[in-house]
Amino acid sequence: MKNKLVFGLVLLFLISAALHAQEIKFDGYINSGLGFVYSSSAEQDDFLKAFGVDSEQNGFRFRLNGSYINEKENAGVKFRFQSQSRLDQGYFSLPYVYGWMRFLNNIFYTAAGIVDDTSWQTTDWFIIDDVGEGLGALIKVTPITGLEAGCGIYLISQQAAGSNNILSYGGFLPNFSNIIPKINDAKYVFSASYTMPDIFWLGASFRRKNKAGWKDTIDDIEKFGYFYEGRQESAQLIGEFRFLRVENLTAVAAVSLDRLEEFSARGEIIVSETFAYKLDKLTLGLNAAEFLYNRKNTLNKKVIYDPSILLNLWGSFAINNIAPRLDLVYFAGGRSRLGGNENYMWHRRAFINREVYDIGTANNRSPSLFSLRPSVKFNIASGTFIEIGDMFNYDFGNYDSAYGDSTDPQKRSLVSNVFYVDFKWSY
Repeated sequence: MKNKLVFGLVLLFLISAALHAQEIKFDGYINSGLGFVYSSSAEQDDFLKAFGVDSEQNGFRFRLNGSYINEKENAGVKFRFQSQSRLDQGYFSLPYVYGWMRFLNNIFYTAAGIVDDTSWQTTDWFIIDDVGEGLGALIKVTPITGLEAGCGIYLISQQAAGSNNILSYGGFLPNFSNIIPKINDAKYVFSASYTMPDIFWLGASFRRKNKAGWKDTIDDIEKFGYFYEGRQESAQLIGEFRFLRVENLTAVAAVSLDRLEEFSARGEIIVSETFAYKLDKLTLGLNAAEFLYNRKNTLNKKVIYDPSILLNLWGSFAINNIAPRLDLVYFAGGRSRLGGNENYMWHRRAFINREVYDIGTANNRSPSLFSLRPSVKFNIASGTFIEIGDMFNYDFGNYDSAYGDSTDPQKRSLVSNVFYVDFKWSY
């Protein structure tokens, strides 16, 4: 393992040196931190854990982005090396590497490879996503100023950020020579946006139901020799509106509609709002998210999945390079990731909605929580800082045994706390 790590570092150094010689631009960052975690659960001892608050990753995240543009500025290459969280998924992954070209007076844009295009990614605080790309090709067209539309076709999807964005599923790497999904199994993505400068931005991206996720198991290999089936992805629509008219005001509303192919029976809706206003050195903000569900009645019982609402009121004050901040959170219908079996995470979205259905019994009511986080950030340079903070969570339910443990099976609440230090270095 040590030799593999050394080899990986040497290889990265050689690639970096060679690319520098070709005047390729680099940027990236490394983020990690350490927290002391306490929980009032009798089953959980106090412990230390490494976690990156800024990157929202267990352990650490390392990224190195590279880009090259030709002299005419109409073609180039983009790529990213990344390592994070789980070393058993490889010391380094390649989340994206693709070539791109513009032509016909920049009206058309094409990209091919492992594509990751953020043109339609939301800028809200909670969703922060589009419907995804992967191994394939993208075509974008800008017929008039402000209007941008695109269509992408992808054979394999990137996995989520927590899975290191690799093109695999279940621990098996794809054999590209055998990836020949049926035409209807590929992922088709359609996107569009319109910008009215200094007024608003409106955009949306949609994907069809597909099997572009990688799925390959030992049973498949033994039974079929080789079998590509694909991990099914649901049909999804993500859209966003940004209000740009008022200086120093951030106003964003985004929505995600998932499982559109069976929306009336299993649909999920997330609505996310981000508001912030900067007054000289003082910034005040309100983040919100709502979770709604469609669920079909089963077993002749009235089944209602309770909606959830998450509110995050925050404020920060800049004193030269020092920025104290306070976050207050109330989540009706959710729980913290710190106090439960959720990998013990404490980033600023470290809350999870709980889909608890109500069939008339008290034990199916949704839990709630309060959270308080004072922190202070010491900015060393642009994108480089040290943050010290403390996150206190009070999870509670309005029924017996909501958070019961061996000392009190009827306990209705859970207290958790983490004192942490977070470091990010951008280059």
